[in-house]
Amino acid sequence: MNKYKIYSIFFLFLIFIGCKKEGTGGKAQVSGFVVYNGVRIANPVIYIKYGASTSPGSNPTFYDSQQTADAQGNFTFGSLVTGNYYLYAIGHYTNPNGFSGPINVSGGTAVNIPHTKSTVNYDIAVSQ
Repeated sequence: MNKYKIYSIFFLFLIFIGCKKEGTGGKAQVSGFVVYNGVRIANPVIYIKYGASTSPGSNPTFYDSQQTADAQGNFTFGSLVTGNYYLYAIGHYTNPNGFSGPINVSGGTAVNIPHTKSTVNYDIAVSQ
């Protein structure tokens, strides 16, 4: 009987140390674009919240990490583990016809990474 207790404790220990919370340290990534009315936004700032499936709000201090997308609105957060994340983007839309000045836009989306080595693609739709 003692032998079974030892195996049970060892098995529970392996489960405990094998579970990772959402965040960095994995081999998955999430990539996408930031878009306003179907137009990519240049150089927006994207924030990520680990372990969230709903928005923590618009305050950047509520997020765990950030990055600036490129001029085409492309972004990638890499080295993530499986789980739930929330992405929030802030940027400026400039009408190509020059009818008005830059418009502040923002928005977010929930993301789920289902597999350890997966690459998931999510576009972040922003609005005024």
